[in-house]
Amino acid sequence: MTVLEAKNLSYEYSVGTPFQVTAIKNINLTVEKGEMLAIIGHTGSGKSTLIQHFNALFQPTEGQIFLNGKDINESKESAHAARFKVGLCFQYPEYQLFESTVYKDIAFGPSNMGLSDAEIDARVRRAAAFTGIRDDMLEKSPFDLSGGEKRRVAIAGVMAMEPEVLIMDEPAAGLDPRGRKTILELIKNYRETTGSTVIIVSHSMEDVASVADRIVVLNKGTVALSGSVDEVFSHADELVEMGLNIPQITKIFAELKKSGYDLNTSVYTSEQAKNEILRYLQKGGNA
Repeated sequence: MTVLEAKNLSYEYSVGTPFQVTAIKNINLTVEKGEMLAIIGHTGSGKSTLIQHFNALFQPTEGQIFLNGKDINESKESAHAARFKVGLCFQYPEYQLFESTVYKDIAFGPSNMGLSDAEIDARVRRAAAFTGIRDDMLEKSPFDLSGGEKRRVAIAGVMAMEPEVLIMDEPAAGLDPRGRKTILELIKNYRETTGSTVIIVSHSMEDVASVADRIVVLNKGTVALSGSVDEVFSHADELVEMGLNIPQITKIFAELKKSGYDLNTSVYTSEQAKNEILRYLQKGGNA
């Protein structure tokens, strides 16, 4: 079932000026209920412009955005409602923290939804639990937390609105390997537990491979590729031409295959690599 759709979507910046530029052009894209979709592309490919149309932050130059079959831009009321149904977590969201306590920051979104105090409290605590924010942290200042903790508080603030679609722009950007793993596992757990639709925007092939059901590749403002992880990553040469690349671990397995080892090259994560090597050795392959 389609929950979100972009139909013939185009957007131009600075229309009518010498600086007019087309950011996205004639994009047609559907997002299915409950799926984990990754949108990837090099810097300037149109990723951030596209996702800001999904909750009516941007108004299309041409085309439409449909949420559950309804054009979100048909009225001010529908656009306002879309901003609660489609939650958007920007890159480096911790820079947007501003309240005096962690609790108040997480509660900010739900407080603007006209909910009761009891429901706001329940949502804050559910979101905090999802993101690993302990109860004893809720009354702390968010500015006293570590960088990774701030990131989780900011994400919790979007999750607390309990949107139908959660969009995350480079959710693991700037984090160390442990922090990246924590954030990605958090997102997977949220999706599996709630059944929500999740869209991740990233340029990290490793991150995308570890979480996505489907990948959409943007290039020069248009959809260049779309399909499963295997389908998209099989176009390695095209991805490189677009300024992207397949994961390093996939390159290693491709080289091993060329060297005569009977290994599956559809390996994108360390866990997949471990399992493939064990499979090979159990078959009696040479170490």
